[in-house]
Amino acid sequence: MSDPRTILAEFLVTERATVLQVIRADLAEPTVETIPLGRTELRRLVRDAFAAAGPTSRFRSRDPSVWTEPLSMLIEPVTRYSDPDDTIWLVPHDVLHSVPMHALDTGSGPLIDRNPVCYSPSASVMRYCQAKSYPNRQPVLVYADPRADAPLVHARGQADVLARLFGDRTTARVRAAATINALTRDLGERTDGVAVLHLSCHGYFSDDDPLQSGLLLAPEPGDDGRLTVERIMSMRMPAELITLSACQSGVSDRHAGDELIGLTRALIYAGAAAVVVSLWAVDDLSTSIFMGYFYSALADGMPRARALRTAQVRLRRTNRADVVEYCRRAITATDDDQGVQRRALLRSLADIHYAAGAFEAALDSYEQLDASSGDEPPDPWLLTAIARTRAALRHPDPAPVDYGHHAYAHPYYWAPFVLIGDWR
Repeated sequence: MSDPRTILAEFLVTERATVLQVIRADLAEPTVETIPLGRTELRRLVRDAFAAAGPTSRFRSRDPSVWTEPLSMLIEPVTRYSDPDDTIWLVPHDVLHSVPMHALDTGSGPLIDRNPVCYSPSASVMRYCQAKSYPNRQPVLVYADPRADAPLVHARGQADVLARLFGDRTTARVRAAATINALTRDLGERTDGVAVLHLSCHGYFSDDDPLQSGLLLAPEPGDDGRLTVERIMSMRMPAELITLSACQSGVSDRHAGDELIGLTRALIYAGAAAVVVSLWAVDDLSTSIFMGYFYSALADGMPRARALRTAQVRLRRTNRADVVEYCRRAITATDDDQGVQRRALLRSLADIHYAAGAFEAALDSYEQLDASSGDEPPDPWLLTAIARTRAALRHPDPAPVDYGHHAYAHPYYWAPFVLIGDWR
């Protein structure tokens, strides 16, 4: 097998078919393939598969083969012109910008098992990204859990992970300190740019005015904390990598010429060499575990696309025992002032014990959660969970305890994250 290469696969969706152009350094000219999936059929498949991707249960409970199998013909030619471990650089078109193509089936598993994958809105955007890459940048900035009215209880854990991995290179702003003015100052003081800017916050998309889509940082007097696309495009944000650990941060609107108006293009315009975003609203706990895997790989010196692949494969293989261990470590690491985070971790721990059929351990965690509520009114959900668990303990023939089940095998958990820009 040859050394790993980079394979460019650029798509063009037409009314009757999708045209794929494959470019490889050792080919005299691009190879063109025609895939019998036209615009109408593609839009139907994508609408049916991903319309419910988000906080609802429909997408998570649906068999992913419903969409991975019919869409797999899009990447079949890519696998013919590449070897395992080659980096696949995908340039989607039209509705394909909404598809996690790295999750499509190769016949022996998802593409990400076979190859590292990166994306770009166009080939010219990738050249722009690579021209801005300066690998000697060192500082790491983390902005986490900025909204008291919409807490992301596991975001503090992400900040702790980056601080542990990157040490004194890391500056973390959490809760009320994570303002737009603080971000502007932090970036302005680091004139050579930063290695990583990690934003763990809520994102939102405005159908009526995509330029007003954005991220929610902490409000302060005179500033509502809305970091909009329009505002980002007026800022200077030189970074090797910007990670948006936020809901639907990769969603963009398509205008004439397939120009993307969204957070991704705004961040690249502002100075990012690469951006990691999510295609749909993500699960808070699994995302925190995923980010730990991703940044651990980066800290070990792994290129970005390979680090993302490593994290996605690891998350797919994370079992219930791994989640229990993660929650226990995180509970031990929480400070006294992180009561909300501790309670969220206890709930996750209890839920995973219950799912594994370890009802005594689940009841113990639920009761700890109940005891930690202090003088607050009883939580109806928690009371129901305790009653349900006690009833399960009385069952005369319980199922075997199973901590080996892969908790995040469904693409809902691992597939939304995409790397856009420089894969190196």
